[in-house]
Amino acid sequence: MNIGIRTKLIFFFSKKLCTLSYDQFINPVVLETPISGIRLVNSWESKIPLREQIHLNIGQPDLPTPSYIKYAAVEALEKDLTRYTDVLGEKYLRNAIVGFQDSFHHLRYSSDEVLVTAGGQSAIFAVLKAILSPNDNVIVPFPSYPPYINAIKYNYANILPLKTTVDHDFNLIPEKIRERLEKKPVKALLLISPSNPTGTIVPKETLEEIVNLANEFNFLILSDEIYSDIIFDNQAYTSVATLSDAWERTIIIQSFSKMLSMCGFRIGYILAPGPLIDQIKVIHHTMNICANNIAQYAAYKALEDQNQLKRAISSLVKTYQDRRDLCIEALTNSDKISISKPRGAFYLFPKIDNLNMIRFCKWLKYNYGVTTVPGSYFSTDLIEEHNQYFRICFTAEKEKLDLGMKKILLATEKYKKT
Repeated sequence: MNIGIRTKLIFFFSKKLCTLSYDQFINPVVLETPISGIRLVNSWESKIPLREQIHLNIGQPDLPTPSYIKYAAVEALEKDLTRYTDVLGEKYLRNAIVGFQDSFHHLRYSSDEVLVTAGGQSAIFAVLKAILSPNDNVIVPFPSYPPYINAIKYNYANILPLKTTVDHDFNLIPEKIRERLEKKPVKALLLISPSNPTGTIVPKETLEEIVNLANEFNFLILSDEIYSDIIFDNQAYTSVATLSDAWERTIIIQSFSKMLSMCGFRIGYILAPGPLIDQIKVIHHTMNICANNIAQYAAYKALEDQNQLKRAISSLVKTYQDRRDLCIEALTNSDKISISKPRGAFYLFPKIDNLNMIRFCKWLKYNYGVTTVPGSYFSTDLIEEHNQYFRICFTAEKEKLDLGMKKILLATEKYKKT
């Protein structure tokens, strides 16, 4: 018998004969945690051929990485930058990040208050692992980015949900935060601004009230500012760490992925006071040793010439703003859809009253080939209303977006008649 065929048969039968239950060896919290709904929807069936489907579910820029950054990655290989780097990240990159944040966002950090990470996701996990103990409480505004929810659970900490809705443009209400704080001690409050999945920016006035609460009730502010350079309509953006009495209790999570279409480079970073960075770096080192050396050099070159950087970001933002406007114009023509105009990022989070979005989104993909994500995948079972929402990423060219919006509108008309 052919050796290759015999090997495949042995593997096949060994899998079939395996009777061991692996659940007994797995952390129960992991067993209870489903795969991200953002990816799950890819497995849903559709009668539309794959080449004709329109995928609006994954928050990955479709725009190419700027050429000067790609050339830098090649240059890094030519320089043999293939070894481990400093645990904090290469000093030249950390210095560039310090300069960038100072010039673009008026944030003041030293290079020792920067930890370069293997993507924003590693930054999230390392921060939460470093600060959370079992039964700690974290205030999380919903809808929210799912990995935060999972990482909090993995640390056996508790989520205190804070509901936001389209009726208030998904804005936080400080009085509701105070209500939470007066009932239980809180270790941290999560801010994602601009928000994934809503595109909302937390106003400066609200940030100031949150900082006052943080000082009064003694909690940390986790500020996810990954989309802070994708801001529309020439609006001002305020990082919470620039406010009085906020810097020493703020941890900022950042990434190059969205701002410069560098998702595959897997390069992010954390900004925080030195004593916090000293502890978080231990977790990140355990997870990853260090961030990718080649990607660090490319990220450094991305920031080196700030004029070139501004041009790259400006071009990207203009493209996304045009796409946002196209989608908003289309969806606001429907009397069935409630929608808030996003001020940043590249997401829409529309609502259709009294509609189960898991069912609708499955039906939409099956019949029309448009993949979106039900709002409940960004929320908690405690907030049933969020299953009347769904997330749309406008990370597709305008022709596809235009067609996708038309199909969504048609589907909303047809769905209730089926």
